[in-house]
Amino acid sequence: MKPALNHFYFFCVIASAMFLGVAPTANCQSTDIIPQIKFTDVHITLAIENFSRLSSLNCMIDPKLFSPPGGSNPNGIPEPKLTLKWTNITADAALARILKENNLVMVQDKFTTVTLITGTNHVAHVVDASLLVSTNTAAYLTNGLIPEIHFWNVPLDAALKNLIAQGRTRVVLDPKVSTEAGLDRHKLNFPLMGSISWGEVPTVRIHWQNLTAQQALVALCENYDLVIVKDAATGVVGIQPRE
Repeated sequence: MKPALNHFYFFCVIASAMFLGVAPTANCQSTDIIPQIKFTDVHITLAIENFSRLSSLNCMIDPKLFSPPGGSNPNGIPEPKLTLKWTNITADAALARILKENNLVMVQDKFTTVTLITGTNHVAHVVDASLLVSTNTAAYLTNGLIPEIHFWNVPLDAALKNLIAQGRTRVVLDPKVSTEAGLDRHKLNFPLMGSISWGEVPTVRIHWQNLTAQQALVALCENYDLVIVKDAATGVVGIQPRE
């Protein structure tokens, strides 16, 4: 029998997922009861992303949490896989339970409104958002909100360039922040993961709604070890790796 629209059946096996009929409420919480959630060896990031989307939560998983499969990060923490079976639970409650059982927390940034999923020992990195100025007059008349920002395993530099273009933001990207072949790529120094070649990682996987390009840029900079700086001599604003 086909499930009613106000119900949801979630079945996940070997990183496959199906979603039917859950509609988040206006206050960004899903109150729909999910009859059954079943995971078998599903990566925790997939579960977090899916439940966050069901709850209309603009979230980002801390890129410093887990080492990517096949990555060159000797200090990285392997990503957990979930095997579970829950019944009669909301998406919000399921997300909260997954985070609690894996010692993870949600931290919301006041400027970007993006919620970071991170470890309990997370140290916030703040960038100067006031330096980002848009030349898009139409954006000011509509609050500059982008209905949907969706990057699926997109190189970080490509995501930044896309947001800079969409927001018509007066900012340049440092050549060190690049995946182009032949460049001497900067090394990211994440405390939990060691040095990471920019050309190998990171890639961006996010699905956000109703944010400005400036908010999205700041969220990426804050969580990918980047800073926004202004050259005192030229006045040029740039995004570059944090030293």
